[in-house]
Amino acid sequence: MNILDSIPTMRAEVAFRKTPTGRAITDDAIAFLEAALSDEKNYESEAIKCLNCNLIQSSLLVPEGCVNCGGKDLTTDIKDNDVL
Repeated sequence: MNILDSIPTMRAEVAFRKTPTGRAITDDAIAFLEAALSDEKNYESEAIKCLNCNLIQSSLLVPEGCVNCGGKDLTTDIKDNDVL
């Protein structure tokens, strides 16, 4: 799934400060989500999901693990029922 397809979920994560499963999102993760949302030229890049906290974010901004929980288990296999 690309970033464009996950925009509604990423906007909801910022607005509610929660992951799709209800886990709290850190201020750092909010900043990364806002950066991904404002970077329209990379909307065709892949989105990535943390398997620990379920944060959906831009794969371009996750070089060392999840920006929210620090988890290393990430996947680009995001299903339609994972997003809004």
